[in-house]
Amino acid sequence: MMNRFRAVVEQCNHVLGMASGLGILAMGLILTYEVFVRYVFNAPTIWVQETSIYLYMWTMLAAASYTLQKRKHVHVDLVVDRLPARPRSVLEAMTSGVGTVFCAIVSVQAYQMIAATVRFGKVSATPLRVPLWIPQSALLMGFVLLTCQFAFHFLDRVTELRAPGAKGGAHV
Repeated sequence: MMNRFRAVVEQCNHVLGMASGLGILAMGLILTYEVFVRYVFNAPTIWVQETSIYLYMWTMLAAASYTLQKRKHVHVDLVVDRLPARPRSVLEAMTSGVGTVFCAIVSVQAYQMIAATVRFGKVSATPLRVPLWIPQSALLMGFVLLTCQFAFHFLDRVTELRAPGAKGGAHV
């Protein structure tokens, strides 16, 4: 059951990681379009800035769990890489546990924010009038997936440490 859940989360991470790359490409294209029409035709748009901000939110938050899954998040390895295997695994288990709790708290807060936004029918204060639950959903989705990914990493380190004769440090 847990392996199936992990496979689903990792597949979601992969799809969102690829979609984030396309989102960054789209953001670059629409910003280039804005510069072109603004300075060549003196006709600025009313939608590019808001749209690019929402794209940025979605791409960064959607790709965060994928980045963690691939072990590409920025981390301080100056000290960690010099530790023996077992203390390194203990430290990684602890930081992953803290990461799990933090991301779970942010997920709950994001859900409550979205619920209030939907309840009050909030929309952006721009001509686009975007329902704010749409960009806010990026926060919820990103942090729920981060919670899961940190929890998987935590469980992997704990399993590694509990193995008979375990020295830790066997990272997948």
